[in-house]
Amino acid sequence: MHPQNNKTFKRMGSIFIIQGILIYIYAFDHNPPHIHVRSGTDNFSITIQDRIIEGKARSKTVKIINDFIDEHEDELMELWGRAQRGEKITKIR
Repeated sequence: MHPQNNKTFKRMGSIFIIQGILIYIYAFDHNPPHIHVRSGTDNFSITIQDRIIEGKARSKTVKIINDFIDEHEDELMELWGRAQRGEKITKIR
């Protein structure tokens, strides 16, 4: 079940906002490690390592997110681990 459809998965943390694009991670979310992205009509998830997209995404948004992941992959994986353990996650600076 997708975390947005299950009350036990309502905890999420916004980790970054870039050019009006919201990037966040759910606590206790399913593998593989991924981030969720919302921007206008775009609403998708993308895996951190393989860059597999699920949902609706414009190519411009995907490019911005791929550049973000390239720059912050280690931090994203650390935050993913914390979120899966139910620990507090912080915004990427």
